[in-house]
Amino acid sequence: MKKNKKGFTLVEIMIVVAIIALLAAIAVPSFMNARTKSMQSSCQNNLRLIDGAVQQYALDNSNALAGTIAVLVGTNAYIKDTPACKGGGAYTLPANLGAKTACSVHGSL
Repeated sequence: MKKNKKGFTLVEIMIVVAIIALLAAIAVPSFMNARTKSMQSSCQNNLRLIDGAVQQYALDNSNALAGTIAVLVGTNAYIKDTPACKGGGAYTLPANLGAKTACSVHGSL
């Protein structure tokens, strides 16, 4: 008589689990690196946006600097919504027109 094999042996299951663990060990660092690069890119784009708004504000106000980001934000202002750093950083406006906006986490442009 023939035996009907129904199910998996312990060795087969352990091999499958080991393969899944190996793939996860390779994939997770790549995803974390991609996430970090994405946050940095988003922050750099926000810094460019704020710098453009600061320059436009200065042109409209006889080279005066905006005191806060809130001055630049609004429906009829230079930026529609307040930009936020995805890494949790805070934006600092430049001290003069030659300087750049900076993020406390990602630095400046």
